[in-house]
Amino acid sequence: MADPLKDVISDGFVAPLGDVIAAVGRGVADAQAALDQASLQATLSLYETEGDAATTLLREIGYRPTFYVLPETTCEVQMSMRVGGSSASDGSANAPPETPRLLQAKAYATPVDASFANRFGYEASASAKLTFKIVPVPPPLALDERRPVPDLLGKSVTDASAALARLGFEAEFHSNKGEVFSTPPPGGTIVLAQSPAALTLAKIGEIIVVTVPP
Repeated sequence: MADPLKDVISDGFVAPLGDVIAAVGRGVADAQAALDQASLQATLSLYETEGDAATTLLREIGYRPTFYVLPETTCEVQMSMRVGGSSASDGSANAPPETPRLLQAKAYATPVDASFANRFGYEASASAKLTFKIVPVPPPLALDERRPVPDLLGKSVTDASAALARLGFEAEFHSNKGEVFSTPPPGGTIVLAQSPAALTLAKIGEIIVVTVPP
């Protein structure tokens, strides 16, 4: 004999209403995170050391990639609702038998598809609707005063100095023995380390410590 409950579950999942709403919320959060990641990647690409001529021009004229937000999201889903629950004692081990038992109720939701509607005579249109807005917003204010530090490791002193100057940073050269150079080392010297690390946001004009061989 067929199990009606099993048939219902096979046609559509049955889940607590809170879980359904939470799943929609996580989807919206994931979408916002993807938008933020794309804008951040575009910003970092703009300040790559090895940019093409067009990227260099955009950087020089002060272009900033656009950021986007999802300020409003509306979701409409046709569902069959039911309330289920189980009774539980009041938690007292010494409670008398006549102590009332508390009802723990929970709302469950089942998405309504065509099969569900036909089988149970459920009068509702089997549809779902998701409405959202994507609004451009100004980039973070910190980008007006900060830049991602370029990756200098393995570059020559000449190239490292040029990359830092292009983004508005100053270079201070140290030997890997802790000595500070009073004048820049030979241009062909290779950079061994840097501080702050690559892609760290630093203020324009900040000194970047570049470590080279003695």
